[in-house]
Amino acid sequence: MYIVLSRLLLPLLIFGWSRALRNCKSDELCVTRELCEKSDDTGRGHLVPRLLDSSCSPGFVCCDKEQLRIYNSSQEYNMRNGEFKTAVPDHPHQSCGSPGGENECVPRHLCNGTINDNGRYLISARIDQKNNFGCKSLEYCCPINDQLNEKDSEPMRNLRDFKYKGCGYSNRNGLYFDIVGYNDNEALFGEFPWMIALVDMHGAYVCGGTLIHPSLVLTSAHNVVPHSAKSLVARAGEWDLKSVEEPHPYQTRQIRRIERHDQFNTLTLYNDIALLVLEQPFLLEPHIQPLCLPPVETPKLLEQLRSAQCFATGWGHLNITSDPMEHILKRIDLPVLDHQQCQQMLRQTILGHRFILRPSFLCAGGEKGKDTCKGDGGSPLFCTMPNELDRYVLAGIVSWGIECAVEKIPATYTNVPHLRTWIDEKALQNGFQLS
Repeated sequence: MYIVLSRLLLPLLIFGWSRALRNCKSDELCVTRELCEKSDDTGRGHLVPRLLDSSCSPGFVCCDKEQLRIYNSSQEYNMRNGEFKTAVPDHPHQSCGSPGGENECVPRHLCNGTINDNGRYLISARIDQKNNFGCKSLEYCCPINDQLNEKDSEPMRNLRDFKYKGCGYSNRNGLYFDIVGYNDNEALFGEFPWMIALVDMHGAYVCGGTLIHPSLVLTSAHNVVPHSAKSLVARAGEWDLKSVEEPHPYQTRQIRRIERHDQFNTLTLYNDIALLVLEQPFLLEPHIQPLCLPPVETPKLLEQLRSAQCFATGWGHLNITSDPMEHILKRIDLPVLDHQQCQQMLRQTILGHRFILRPSFLCAGGEKGKDTCKGDGGSPLFCTMPNELDRYVLAGIVSWGIECAVEKIPATYTNVPHLRTWIDEKALQNGFQLS
């Protein structure tokens, strides 16, 4: 029997199970205290917010489901109409800096003092809150006189003016800001707008996914085996898992149906693919757009992928010993490898010299310090399209590996071109025609 190490993150499963042992009522969910307070519509400052102390994980509280649903719908409706209206009554920003109340913590895109002459502002994604006057990483301690109205900000103008031009276009330099000390392991906000975070109904991160159509998400089958359509939520436009202060809010959608490959093998992970059909389509915005699908596998296509520039993204660990997971979306540049070359490299591992790499897999990586790892399951591997600028096609889905970020040990991905026919068939059965 072959020994195959799945990228399913065991600590997350244990953490998710502990979340299930909460005392929330049937009409409540465990969410962050910040989100529950932000979505409160009971008359902040006058009535008691609808949240209870509970046995949710630290930092989480029981919050009314209907309150959260109304808040989410209101946010997306206002964004669709090019307006900004908070779903809760206005309240003062947190004071910061020197005493006297002349400075407040506001989103950085609403402070003139943070914006350079190129229209962008700088952040440190891992900023120490103590050195930021208590403001969060995407906030700035801004003088009151320098604050902008949300409706006049660049993000709101971009929402109003946004025109979708097709699948697979990245925002090369991200949207609105640069990261201080930026390196190749960090994606910028909005850089790869097809990235999906799948979370459970208690807000716990489960795995990654790829938006391939406003109503369709691709992920790995092994990550969603423990779940039903009703126990997962797809989140698009996410970047920092610990923040809700990004210039554009993420969108969430419930899942209507999970289509797992009928020949998926839980032991060997053959055909490790699942198609998620959403209850409602995502609204396409600058930071939420689908990735292109490749044509059906041919020798020419595989040669193109090997010569292309390819990246993988995800929120998983940087390596096998790193702890905790990354909260800022990672980007890792990885070469796609020849099938026989990868098989030979994997035979030098614990898998042994008789290991056969099946056609439903392709490999990428094998470079020291660069790899997907635990927690990245279901996330995309994507490559530049021939003769296209900043446009990408989905090549693989993070599936499994031996170790992480070790030289000459590549990671193994679901071979999307090999399974393209299955994707088309399942999409068509659910009423969607893919180009």
